[in-house]
Amino acid sequence: RRARKRFLLSSLQRGARARVSAAPRSRYRDDPRSPPALDAASSPRVRSRRLVSSGVGNLSRGGIGAMVAHDESACLVTRAMPDLDPASVDALAEAVRPLVDSDDALRAWCTRANVERFLRADRGNLAKATKRLNETLRWRLEKRPETRMCSACLSVDLRSHYMQHVGWDRLGRALVYSDIGMARDKSADTNAEHCTQVLELLEPHLAPFPHDQYVWVVDFHKFGVKDMSPKVAGACLSLFGKCYPERLAGMILVGAPVLFNGLYRAVCAFADPVTVKKVRFARGPDGGGGGKAWDSVMDEFFDAEHKAWLETEMRENRASWRTRAKHKSWLAASIIGDGNRHGWQVARDAETGGFSKKRSAFSKKKTTEKEAGVLLDENHEPVCLSVPGHDIRGCASFLKHEACLATRRAALKHAEAGGGT
Repeated sequence: RRARKRFLLSSLQRGARARVSAAPRSRYRDDPRSPPALDAASSPRVRSRRLVSSGVGNLSRGGIGAMVAHDESACLVTRAMPDLDPASVDALAEAVRPLVDSDDALRAWCTRANVERFLRADRGNLAKATKRLNETLRWRLEKRPETRMCSACLSVDLRSHYMQHVGWDRLGRALVYSDIGMARDKSADTNAEHCTQVLELLEPHLAPFPHDQYVWVVDFHKFGVKDMSPKVAGACLSLFGKCYPERLAGMILVGAPVLFNGLYRAVCAFADPVTVKKVRFARGPDGGGGGKAWDSVMDEFFDAEHKAWLETEMRENRASWRTRAKHKSWLAASIIGDGNRHGWQVARDAETGGFSKKRSAFSKKKTTEKEAGVLLDENHEPVCLSVPGHDIRGCASFLKHEACLATRRAALKHAEAGGGT
C-alpha cells in the first residue's frame, strides 16, 4: 500500500508539473486557461501531501487523489467574458448569415444568444468562432438533431441508456442525471446520439445567460472494465465542444472508483483544460468512491428536493441493482407517464422470445407462493415499484414543468416508429 501510494503521488507531481509547463498562456487576464502562479504553499509537492492527508484524497478509502486536483468550485459558477463587444457579435452573425438564411430551422436556432455563446466559447476570437459556428450549422443541417431521438433506446433496447434531464440546481441551471451501471449500450456513436437527444430536449427550457447551462451528475455505481473505453468519453466531449460549447457548467462524478483513474488520465490528455476544471468528485450516498463528502457537494448545488431525489435514486439502484437494471427505463416511463411502476419489459420479452415467453403452471404457482403479498401483473410477474413517491423521470416539481411535458410529447411522437417502443 505504501509503495502504491508513493507511485501515485509521484505520478501526480509529474502530471501537475507537466500541466503547468504546457498550459497555454492567454492574452485575456480572466481566461481560466491561464496557468496559476505557484508558490511554496501551492506547489505540486505540498498540494499532493494535502490531498493524501485529507479525507478527499485518501487512497486507502478508494479516493482518487490525482483527480481532486481540479476541484475548483469557482469554475462551476463563473462565466468567461460576461461582457461581449456588440460589434463582434454582429460581425459573427453576419459571417454565418448566408448559411442561416438557407434554412428555416437554422434561422430559428441561430438566435443572438447562441451567437454570443459561440463567441464567448472562443474568448472573443472572431475567426475561430466563425469556423466553429459554421461547422455546427452544417452539422445541424445534415443531422437535424432537433427532430431525432436516440435510435438505440427506440429500437434496440429501451434500457440502452440511463441519462435524462430531471430538474434544476440552485442557480436555475438544468440538472442532468445518468447512471453508468444502468446503461446497457457501450457504443461511442449511440452514446453521443443519446447526449444529443438530452441536450436538444433541454435547450429550449434553459434560463437566460449566465445560467443557460446544465450540471451533469454521473453515478459510477457498477462502473466496470466495459466502461473503460476512451472512445465513449472522447465522442461525448467532442460533441460538447464542437456543437454545444458553453453549455456544460460542471460534472459531478459520484462514487468514482480507483479503476476510473486510468480512464480519467487518458481523457484529460486530449480534453479542453477548461472542461477538466469543471469536474467535481463526490462520494456516493453510501460513502463509496473518492471525492468530497456527499452532503457537502449536494448541499452546495441543489436544494432539499433535488438532493433527496438524487439520494433516493442512487440508494434504490444500489440496494437492488439486478432488479432495477432489468426493469427501469426512462424512455418507457416517459411514454406511459409513470416513473414509479416498472413492468414494461414482460411484454417485450414475450414478443422477442425472452425468458418470460413461456412459463409453466408450476413456475407460475411457485412464483405466486414465493412472493405472496407482492403485487403481480397479468403474467404473474412481480411488479417492480420504486420507493413510494419517487419518479425516475425527475423531481415532483420538475414533472409539472414544461420541460418534462415537452419531453413526453417527443417520446410519444417517436415511439410509433421505434422497433422497441
